[in-house]
Amino acid sequence: MVRMGSLSTLVTEAIKPGLKIAFGGGAMFMKPMEVVREIIRQGIKELNAITLIGDLDIDLLVGVGAIRSLHASYVGLPMIGMARNFRRAIEKDHSLEFFEWTEMSMIRAYQAGALGVPKIAIRSLLGSDLVKVRKDFTEVTIDYKSYIEVPALNPDVAIIHSYAADNNGNVFYPSKVVLEDFSILPALCSKKLFVSVEKIISNTEGRELIEKGHSVMFSCLDVDYIVETPRGAYPTGFPPLYAGEIGHIMTYSGMSNYPEGFQAYLDEHILNKPSKEE
Repeated sequence: MVRMGSLSTLVTEAIKPGLKIAFGGGAMFMKPMEVVREIIRQGIKELNAITLIGDLDIDLLVGVGAIRSLHASYVGLPMIGMARNFRRAIEKDHSLEFFEWTEMSMIRAYQAGALGVPKIAIRSLLGSDLVKVRKDFTEVTIDYKSYIEVPALNPDVAIIHSYAADNNGNVFYPSKVVLEDFSILPALCSKKLFVSVEKIISNTEGRELIEKGHSVMFSCLDVDYIVETPRGAYPTGFPPLYAGEIGHIMTYSGMSNYPEGFQAYLDEHILNKPSKEE
């Protein structure tokens, strides 16, 4: 049964210390930013995060010490610069356990998790130095061909942002775009699915979206939590509704260069602002 409610209530119910949390979106698009901000406001720590392409969401959570371990193929601020908190945690503080993936290997690991198999064999990692770093990536021979076996990913909860949900809990996206897959993949392999949406619509409006050719991203059978968060991906973009606010992210990049500036950003944009309630 789909649980709908306020952002603060649902985050308290769904996000617990120690859980493996997959974050949807990528490259500063379709990020569940309002949920991330609420996690920070509630002071939830000890998360084990998984993201295909991490940017502002991951850097904020690393900066407040919310993430204990991280699986990712990339963490940075595309077109702007480095993710400063992530870099400090890796190079200086050594406070983050980091598991590096290639994009393709992580995609295949998501798919393996969705299929319910413990590992998947791929060839794209053959010859890569990543195999030397990841001891859980092992070379195997199948039908006289060499492969690298990687473990499946099975997050406890996936957090994604989408366009709309009807009163039954069906989740919609207005049109098919490549970036949608950045959220679909982690959702398919997770035990529970937490979706923030731009708006809640009636069941009739949902049927009208289907008649117009818009996609059903997830049926109510796949969703556990839904919360309405207008502009919930801000300041990352959410096509076709709004573009990313590059100026805001550039300001963040500058402020996060030093711990004092990062704290000032948190105070101004997160901690001193109430969560968006229904």
